[in-house]
Amino acid sequence: MPYTQVANLDFEDIKVALKDYLRAQSDFTDYDFEGSALSTLIDTLAYNTYYTAFNANMVVNELFIDSATLRDNVVAIAKQLGYRPKSATSPTAYVSFNVTYGTPTSDTELLLKKGTGFIASYDNNIYQYVVLDDVTAQVSNGVATFEDVEVREGTQLVNTYTVNTALKSQRFILDNENIDTNTIRVRVFPTGGSLNEPWLVADNIIGINGTSKVFFLEEIEDSRYELLFGDGVLGKALENGARVEVSYLTTAGPESNGVRTFVFSGVLENPQGVSPNSFDVSITSTVASAGGEEIESTEKIRYTAPKAYGTQDRAVTADDYSAIIRRIYPATSDIIIFGGEEQDPPQYGKVFIVLKPKDAAYLTSLTKSNIVAELQKYSVASIEPEIIDPSILYVELESKIYYDGGATDQTPAQIRDKVIGGVQSYLDVSDIEKFNGKFRHSKMVGVIDDADRAINSNLTEVTLRKDFYPQLNSTFYYEICYQNTFDKDCDGPVLATTGFRVTEYPNFDVYLEDRDGKIVLYRLDTATGEKVVLDKEVGDIDYEKGELKMYDLTIIKGTYFDNRISVRVKPLSNDIKALREVYLDVDVANSSFTAYKE
Repeated sequence: MPYTQVANLDFEDIKVALKDYLRAQSDFTDYDFEGSALSTLIDTLAYNTYYTAFNANMVVNELFIDSATLRDNVVAIAKQLGYRPKSATSPTAYVSFNVTYGTPTSDTELLLKKGTGFIASYDNNIYQYVVLDDVTAQVSNGVATFEDVEVREGTQLVNTYTVNTALKSQRFILDNENIDTNTIRVRVFPTGGSLNEPWLVADNIIGINGTSKVFFLEEIEDSRYELLFGDGVLGKALENGARVEVSYLTTAGPESNGVRTFVFSGVLENPQGVSPNSFDVSITSTVASAGGEEIESTEKIRYTAPKAYGTQDRAVTADDYSAIIRRIYPATSDIIIFGGEEQDPPQYGKVFIVLKPKDAAYLTSLTKSNIVAELQKYSVASIEPEIIDPSILYVELESKIYYDGGATDQTPAQIRDKVIGGVQSYLDVSDIEKFNGKFRHSKMVGVIDDADRAINSNLTEVTLRKDFYPQLNSTFYYEICYQNTFDKDCDGPVLATTGFRVTEYPNFDVYLEDRDGKIVLYRLDTATGEKVVLDKEVGDIDYEKGELKMYDLTIIKGTYFDNRISVRVKPLSNDIKALREVYLDVDVANSSFTAYKE
């Protein structure tokens, strides 16, 4: 009998192996294995073997995190590594506002009730932003002032359970989808009592004993979550008849990242539970919402869980910091970490963290503080973590696309939209937009050409942009580094800026450009549009190093609502690199794509 390849999963190969086996038996001499009824039986055996082998292979695959395909199995394996996948995350905003009583009041405190807050309209959708806990403000002269109130997008829901110790299989499962687990609040009402006890989530068993009021959280099937309470050894056990109240937010994730405008819709009460008869709310300041994120994907879990396991809940190496910060702040686009000894001059005892969020250029100061506070739980005592803003280098494209009008009935606008879609899809899967990123001009040209079969060619030029935020009303020195050589031999100026205003010329916009290695300040003549030089030397430009130095500028107003100023330069090479804390970002929205029919 010939050797049989028992590991073969191909149906035809299994069928051939069965025939070879039967032919070797004396009972089946001279049988027609192709045309007889026996052929049907062989097919049935082959199918059965094929399906059995396939199922066995798939089962084995699901035992390993690298090969598992079902989310439930990947989550289960991650659980063995001590990693809990990140839930959906609600965007967070900070709002300061005043509540003015319409009539005289004796109230000394005013409460914004949990589960209420503000309404925001964004992208033609309505979102609710609420506080997770009651927020108290002092009342002075009929005005209650709320400062930097944290509000999170979502709907607050409450699940209530009654503990029955007779039920050995009692489970505390949250059935709602898109829960932000960071917003879970648990209160336990002991039997026969009205007072409640807050219980906290535990990430590990360190420091937990039989009296610790903690619970453990796990993702179970269908992306739902289960709360596990203590057994009297690891965590305090629940009493029979106790009432467990679990509140949490369900969120739309990243959909409302970037909201700046809010309308008050909260419930206000004094400590006695009485709401003001009439009042007026005026919002004094807001910090735009950010940090919203979808539930962690299967691929992300597969990548992150082993790295999180490697940190062992301590931040020592750069990889440790990276894994822990991604757990703390899921909306991280990219991150780079380096020690203070690498600075010039060295700053020993510090670790610098440069973090680029997904839907914003920078983190807010409050978000930075929250991340640093969480990092203190994992950091070595002698090391001080510090988060610094990334230096974002934007790549803007100006592309002229030429296509064969006889090969398609599409309009130039449709061709342009296809190109933009192709470019964005390429950026989504490439490693360009990151720290230490590299932009290859030839690859981008190819992506544009491949966007549609009718495209013959394209002429694509590259411009670099950096945005800076001036110190208003103070004479300041500014240095901007692009890390790429400038094209000093190009026709016209290398440098161009958006308009801003300075102390010396407060009534009109001024601009910057380079002339013979110097940066000049000019305005545009309102009648002729010609450039009128106001100062021949407000800075220097180093074409080789790719640096700008500006001095003696007293800026009183920037270009945009946040007073930022955009500074554009022409690079010598169309291939662009970014090093260390510089984040490379291809700005498709501010790029120009124009299609021409040939």
